[in-house]
Amino acid sequence: MGLETVVVSKDQLDMLMPLIVEQQHDCGKEVDLASTRTFFEGIVGQEASFQIMAVEEGNAVGLVMVDPLPNLQFADNVAYVHDVYVTESLRGSRGIGALLVAAGFVEAMRRGYEFAEGETEPDNHPARKLYARMAKKLGVGCKEVDSVRYLLDLRPAIERVRNEPDYQDQLATPRLLSRLSARSGADG
Repeated sequence: MGLETVVVSKDQLDMLMPLIVEQQHDCGKEVDLASTRTFFEGIVGQEASFQIMAVEEGNAVGLVMVDPLPNLQFADNVAYVHDVYVTESLRGSRGIGALLVAAGFVEAMRRGYEFAEGETEPDNHPARKLYARMAKKLGVGCKEVDSVRYLLDLRPAIERVRNEPDYQDQLATPRLLSRLSARSGADG
């Protein structure tokens, strides 16, 4: 039995969970297996979002996640191909990451997405070349778009809302926004 890619279904979660735990550990996260499994039970099997795993000899050895990404410049929804992960012992040796990315694009096309977006770090030249190769192989256009993504950690504000019930209402006022924009450099 060789390497294959499959769209993850709920009955395959037991096969996928060891890979998810490995990925979480690699990211430096503490793993709560019960909540992680509950999360995946909630997202697996949806039509808009999907996960594809690479399987070899009955073991999950790689994963890619695909979610809809609203993007009014191009289409109502764009397939956002993200969190490509290959088990450490197989990284870089057999093209599993490339296989997963290609499978994500192909499945996105099958589900009717007209655009797909992949993302990598600016200095990850192999991944940048991968996207160009995948586009050529699939016979589709590929445009490198310079963008910056911001990740806001809302946890301190959530804690503050718990301790100060009126804090959230204060955040939603035009007065706060006008004070922020009046500060130098606040809008750029």
